[in-house]
Amino acid sequence: MKILIIEDEPGIRQTLQDMLEINGHTVMAAADGVAGVQLAAQSPDLILCDIAMPGMDGYEVIAAIQQLPASREVPFIFLTARADRDDQRRGMALGADDYITKPFSEREILEAIAARVLRQQPIRERIEHLLNDHRLAVSANWSHELLTPLVGVLGGLEMIEEEADRIQPGELRDLLRLIRGGAERQQTLSRKLILHYELERLKGVTPRTNLFYCDAPAAITAGAARAAEEEQRYPDLTVQCAPGAVPVSESHLLATIAELVGNAFRFSKPGQGVAVTGNAHPQGYRIEIIDQGPGLTPEQCAQIGPFVQFGRERREQQGLGLGLAIARSVAEIAGGRLILQPGPAGRGLHVTLDLPPAVEI
Repeated sequence: MKILIIEDEPGIRQTLQDMLEINGHTVMAAADGVAGVQLAAQSPDLILCDIAMPGMDGYEVIAAIQQLPASREVPFIFLTARADRDDQRRGMALGADDYITKPFSEREILEAIAARVLRQQPIRERIEHLLNDHRLAVSANWSHELLTPLVGVLGGLEMIEEEADRIQPGELRDLLRLIRGGAERQQTLSRKLILHYELERLKGVTPRTNLFYCDAPAAITAGAARAAEEEQRYPDLTVQCAPGAVPVSESHLLATIAELVGNAFRFSKPGQGVAVTGNAHPQGYRIEIIDQGPGLTPEQCAQIGPFVQFGRERREQQGLGLGLAIARSVAEIAGGRLILQPGPAGRGLHVTLDLPPAVEI
């Protein structure tokens, strides 16, 4: 970095210069405020400035630098023999980023510089670093999927709290989008968990005669549309459903189709079609979803279960691995079955949800 030191005490000025140059920085040094403002026009990356200087003091220096378009955003750190609240408030009002009290250590100086540089990074870059560091720190255990969205939410809120007085409108919008995205993802994951455990409870205690019935085409169409909207893949979706009723609640069938179609989109590329069909037959109603993705091996099909995920090493934020498990539970509760097999010509995945006919009680 190119760092400007404005300090009238020769010994302190030289000590700072030596310290910074040893740590790899380029240093410009001024013995008074007037010379410091002149050097500030050369666009340093950071400014260290004493307050108590003869002639032009530190407050006058920062006020003058704020008038220089090329330097007004440069991090500015005051060096002072005293730093009471009145001094700090005055400096912050003028745009100072930090105070370092004399005498100071090398570590204090370097840590303050590092902190100011980090804060000068664009908000978007800091968000990306925050999330990337978290992804690298966690294992592949599914439970971390529940924590990942909260990193963005809490990180964004922390940045707003720390920088509320100087964050720019565009950066604030970026942070709010990050927070909303994390909250919405957390809500989606929570709903999946609730549905999974609700279905587990129904498998154990609900006789089939107490199940709800629904219009299959309406629930299928709505579930497929939800997935297409979430994945932004409307052009790749085709839905063709014949009339029919199934012994599944509308909310459960809609959620099941959304999970299955969502999986088909996530494991295929934009431009690759996902076909959803529904057909009534004498033994019930058959729903089929065919994609053009990589599909699953027979071994993987046999391993389908709650929190089982495939291809995580190739995908980030894959989810909880509940989609196929939810679909299988819905089929089991209704007295039907879930079938997984290769798509046409061995390409993609062909998911079949066979449900018995809806019999009025």
